[in-house]
Amino acid sequence: MVKLSKDEIIMTDHLLTDAVESARRLLDRQRKRGLFFADDGIFGDPAWELLLELYIASEEQHCVKKEDICGGLTVPVSIASRWLTVFLDQHYIELCENHGTDHMRLTQSARSACTDYLHSMVE
Repeated sequence: MVKLSKDEIIMTDHLLTDAVESARRLLDRQRKRGLFFADDGIFGDPAWELLLELYIASEEQHCVKKEDICGGLTVPVSIASRWLTVFLDQHYIELCENHGTDHMRLTQSARSACTDYLHSMVE
């Protein structure tokens, strides 16, 4: 196992915080569109919104409850549930065994992909 120096840990924490803030800004921008356009879902992207919500939640806490994730979305729970099934099948999320079947988190590869994407947007 590689040990990081204190400065490397601080830099890693800072980069992660920046990525989470970028995810929050993206969600905020997406939701603000509803202020200017009819809120009929034609400009929505439920899979992306769900992925960003899961990313933020996974970075802030280890496992998140399905109803907590779905409650913050701008899409119906039925649509979010379908996307969660797709994410599970595609190995973007995993169930938290210690918490039962209603708690989940992004897989490490999905978290890394989100972090890399969000960092690429600010470079």
